[in-house]
Amino acid sequence: MKRRSWFTALTLTVVPLAVFTAGPASYAAAPAHSATAGQRADASLSARHPELDGRRVKGLNEDAIYLIIDGTRHWIPNPATYNNLFRGWDGILTVVDTGSIDNGGQLSDGAFLGKAPDAPQVYLISNGHKRWITSPAAMDKYDFAWNKIASVSSVALAAIPNGASIS
Repeated sequence: MKRRSWFTALTLTVVPLAVFTAGPASYAAAPAHSATAGQRADASLSARHPELDGRRVKGLNEDAIYLIIDGTRHWIPNPATYNNLFRGWDGILTVVDTGSIDNGGQLSDGAFLGKAPDAPQVYLISNGHKRWITSPAAMDKYDFAWNKIASVSSVALAAIPNGASIS
C-alpha cells in the first residue's frame, strides 16, 4: 500500500455530518467550488481512496455531497438525484478536504437504480452507462435504497453500455 503524508491522512479524518449540517435543506444546487471543481491547484495531494468506497462525503466548508466509487468521488448534482438512490440523508460523512480524493466526475442528473423485470441484477444507471451492483451486501455498503429500484424493460437495459461493476 502506498504511504501517504500526514497531511493527506489528516484531510481524510472523518467526522459525522450531524455535527455540521441538518439534511437536504442545506444541500446546494452545485458545489461551492464549481462543477469543474474538485480539481485543486495542488493535484499532488489527490489520490484514490478505495477504503472510502460506498461512503457519501462532503467537505467541511462545502455543500456538495459526493459518492465514493472505486476510490474516487462522484458529485451528486441535486437532492432529487440523491433521493433516487439512497435510503436517507443520515450517514453522510464530513471530511476535511474532498479535494484529497480523486475526482471521478459527477453522477448524471436523474441517475437511478434500475433492473429488468425478469432478472435479479440491479444497476446504477448514470452518464449513459449501467453499473451492475454485484450483491445485496454492495447495495447495503453504498446505502442504496431497495425500494427505489425502477423497472426498466429488458430491451432498453440491454441497449445501455456496461460500466465497471460496483461491489
